Amino acid sequence: MPEPSLETEFDTLMARAGITVPDALRPTVLAAFADMRTQLALLHAALPHTAEPAHVFAARKPGRAA
Repeated sequence: MPEPSLETEFDTLMARAGITVPDALRPTVLAAFADMRTQLALLHAALPHTAEPAHVFAARKPGRAA
């Protein structure tokens, strides 16, 4: 099954949510929706373990200078 077009997906989601986007705002909101989909794809992409920085710290005993 082919992927629905961006506008079709947007219209379907807005209808499901009961949201009516005014015609004057539609191009801007549609562009923001396209950008959001791009960002979501980045979040869901599998990243190698090297993409995560290690959280390294040195524990000190109380009262002892660094």
